[in-house]
Amino acid sequence: MELGKINPLHRMRLLIIFLFICFVSTAQGEKKQTQERPGLFWYFSGLRPFKDTDRKKYDRVIVDLTYNDWIGENGPFNNNWNSIGVAASLNKDILLERSEKITLGIGLGYGYLNHRTPRLFYVTPFESVQSQVPASSDSIISSFFTVHQFYIPLELRFRSKGWKHKKIILGARLGIQPFMNISSYRTFEGQVEYSEVKLKEEYNWFYFSTYIRCGFRNWSLFCAYQPLSIFSNNQSMEIHPLQMGVSLSLF
Repeated sequence: MELGKINPLHRMRLLIIFLFICFVSTAQGEKKQTQERPGLFWYFSGLRPFKDTDRKKYDRVIVDLTYNDWIGENGPFNNNWNSIGVAASLNKDILLERSEKITLGIGLGYGYLNHRTPRLFYVTPFESVQSQVPASSDSIISSFFTVHQFYIPLELRFRSKGWKHKKIILGARLGIQPFMNISSYRTFEGQVEYSEVKLKEEYNWFYFSTYIRCGFRNWSLFCAYQPLSIFSNNQSMEIHPLQMGVSLSLF
């Protein structure tokens, strides 16, 4: 049958069938492509067009939600369960080989360490930091020790192939701790009173920590340890911050 002699209705049917086949093929291709996006904006290129390797980079924005504790005097695992902190970093994923199984990570980050502890921190007249368990007659409700950190993360990343990849990340953080506070809530004459002391020269501004992440795709378990004591005065209590939690890679 010549094409010119095909009934217009038949032509319309053939066109519909052809468009349907094209749509299904495209949808299948898009479904396969979305499997390469294990997180939000995984193909975000910034101010320049994509290269092939850019589409296979991971762990560029990482958020950590952690339980905060310490090792040293009066620890570990004595802090309250809701000693929750958070950290976030923006990283560059640098490929070391074409197989993408080994990469480097470097970037900038911010961390907030919140320790809700049954102990009461205080500064002595000799500018050292100590803590003690409040007496039963004390009206203390809760006590907090908080730290703000800005850091550069350096990471060595190992991962398997595929969009459902497994990964192990070994890292270190080099940074500063410009803000550190001790605070507490008390009851006095039926009212709740809040007191806060902003530490100044009683702690080390520069800090170093090591950490590890183990997981799959864009989720992983996280553990960090600060080998240097957080306070600068030799007469202060010696504590080394410890963090444990989960990490989410947004893209």
